[in-house]
Amino acid sequence: MDLRGTRFTLSRDELLTLPEFVLLSLFPNGLFPEGQMGGFAEGDAVQVDYDPASLQYMLDFFRTVAQSIPTEAHPSSSPESDGVVPLDPGSRDDSSRRAGIIVLREDLDFYAIPHKKDINQPEMIEVKRAAARALLKQDGIFSGLKRSDEPGTTEAHLIEMLTAGGFNHDDRWGHRAGEPNKAVICSLALARLRSDIRGNEMGSSAVGMAQKLLLFWRKPARRCWWEGVELDNVEGLEGQKLKVWIRRVWTLEMSVIGLR
Repeated sequence: MDLRGTRFTLSRDELLTLPEFVLLSLFPNGLFPEGQMGGFAEGDAVQVDYDPASLQYMLDFFRTVAQSIPTEAHPSSSPESDGVVPLDPGSRDDSSRRAGIIVLREDLDFYAIPHKKDINQPEMIEVKRAAARALLKQDGIFSGLKRSDEPGTTEAHLIEMLTAGGFNHDDRWGHRAGEPNKAVICSLALARLRSDIRGNEMGSSAVGMAQKLLLFWRKPARRCWWEGVELDNVEGLEGQKLKVWIRRVWTLEMSVIGLR
């Protein structure tokens, strides 16, 4: 594949370990649409409009997790595995040969409100670029969700589930970058599903929260919400605040490495 000038060589098997929503982004017309492969000679690359740094971050993480999985299950591990979150589908005896990966993506669209009257288009473009640089610095994963500390909200439930599964409250996006010539910032974060959660350590509620994430295996879930913010310290607007409308779209999916 040729991703914006960067070449990747992947096997079909490795491609199919990637989350479904990533495959849909890479190949919106299907992985091998009818008639497409017949037009390629050996050595040709499929042109894909996707951030190569984002894909490289994901491949590095997936390959590291895959290399950490033992080729044979340790017989001594099963007596101590009571309370450990099993990786379905499959039998409990094979759980040590699998690893779950939580995949979280954020697509952030922003709309800057002109800070003065009669602003011309080139100047507004520079304001948008400065706003993008300011938003890129806000790289905490959960910073956009912590607008309310009230328990029982959907946002609080989502944070609780993700932190029980493998993320930490102060984690930052693993990859965060703007899309070329768009007022869009795409972020990606990966975490290995905790397989050492025991009821006597974190409580049965944490175990249940982590197990809920397995419901998103090959079933991406999306949540969208709007918010209005005022950005400080925007380049070129020193001493002023820039009002920005933000639309966040979160996509959550589980991948399981080691399934046959």
